[in-house]
Amino acid sequence: MNYCPLLAVETSGRTASIALFCKGTLERHVALPANERVAVALVPAAKNLLAEANVAPADLVAVAVASGPGSFTGLRIGITAAKTLAYATGAKLVGVNTLDALATQVPTPDNSSVWAVLDAQRGDVFTAKYDSAVLDQLGDADRTQLLAGADWLQQLQPGDVVVGPVAARYAKQIPAGVTIATDDQCQPHAQSVGQLGLSLLGRGESADPFQLVPHYHRLSAAEEKARAQRQG
Repeated sequence: MNYCPLLAVETSGRTASIALFCKGTLERHVALPANERVAVALVPAAKNLLAEANVAPADLVAVAVASGPGSFTGLRIGITAAKTLAYATGAKLVGVNTLDALATQVPTPDNSSVWAVLDAQRGDVFTAKYDSAVLDQLGDADRTQLLAGADWLQQLQPGDVVVGPVAARYAKQIPAGVTIATDDQCQPHAQSVGQLGLSLLGRGESADPFQLVPHYHRLSAAEEKARAQRQG
């Protein structure tokens, strides 16, 4: 089945974007204004993108959305919008792991690994390790790890590639022989979410709009503090 038109939504970080796929290929990719709140800019941007492509919301066959890890607020906004649109139009809905999408944005080095990495706050990172075999099977398992930044750095090996918006922060600590992806590659893109979403849909994977929730992969600081107080 051709799961197009497909609208892809990526709101996991400081920058957000949307993309439209038609006939299995990228039609449009739009970055949301950096000076506007995602909650304000997302729906108008999606309406404009669809109108410019002469695609009515009711014509959408599928919606793909970054489901985490990432910003708690950003993920909630993106997933709520995607769920609402899918429910209203009857489109298929698929959640895409943010790290999986990032990993597709760089070539896989021979005999080495790609490390996708996001800021988890409090000195920690969300990360996942991929090799060429794993990249062919993205979406079949959640490989997200929550690690202390120092522990993640110790696992990097010469020849590995690091991709993600937090990579630049660790640039001086990353071991020699490890490559950091370009600035553009390090930003999660709706285009990558859409491409991976199409792959997952083609394998028969989709989500119920009432069931899809953000995958934060950790408690908020307030929740962790409350848990510590209860356990103390």
